Amino acid sequence: MKPTIAIYDFTDCEGCEVQLISLLEDFLEIEKRVEIVNWRLGQEDNHQIQFDICIIEGTPITREEQKLLRSLRKRSKILVALGACAALGGVPASVDQTQRKKWLKKIYGAKYKSRGDSAKPLSNFVKVDAIIPGCPATKKDILRAITDLLDGKIPATQNFPVCKECKANNNPCRLLNNQPCLGPVSIGGCDAICVSGGAGCWGCRGLLENGNLPAFRKTLEKFMTKQEIEQFMSVFLSNDLIINKPNTKT
Repeated sequence: MKPTIAIYDFTDCEGCEVQLISLLEDFLEIEKRVEIVNWRLGQEDNHQIQFDICIIEGTPITREEQKLLRSLRKRSKILVALGACAALGGVPASVDQTQRKKWLKKIYGAKYKSRGDSAKPLSNFVKVDAIIPGCPATKKDILRAITDLLDGKIPATQNFPVCKECKANNNPCRLLNNQPCLGPVSIGGCDAICVSGGAGCWGCRGLLENGNLPAFRKTLEKFMTKQEIEQFMSVFLSNDLIINKPNTKT
């Protein structure tokens, strides 16, 4: 019997699943080793059964998504968070919840009733066994994680900062030039693609374990206001800055 894999997506842009599809020949090789039993983007005939591995992209914003997530947790031996939305809450979590009702009314009108709650990572609701980080997750990380899982191993989390990859790519340090960048406190493994492309690191892979946030904030305060710092850091890290561990596991 081949191991069964289910792939689900909640509120997201589906960019991480596109990365999965773009593995092409590598993905075809993976398919030879597994049976994909649930995947909306990849097949029409889905079967509601138990799963060896359940990969979930996106954040469960609606009550329906949260209910489905808890059901998937009960039916899965291993549950994997794919990408920043699943692992951190992602960009949807950057909305200031104190302003949420105001913007809903302004954009959609006073009669609009939102079906969504605050964007939270999967780990806020259930136990997550493995994370494939990034926005989007890289093809390299996806392939490595799936290969590890099929070999009976839980994928290891990277524990080095983006700065290490910036140095390897000979990128000038943005912080030394008074430009915002979360590289020193963010998990690496992305090959510093954003910084190499001329932008700062936004921390889409999560906070580095044991990163010195107080010292880092003092560095940013030399050229940014506290409000600017909070806005910059909350694009991906609004949940990660508040809780480093899930508050509920079922």
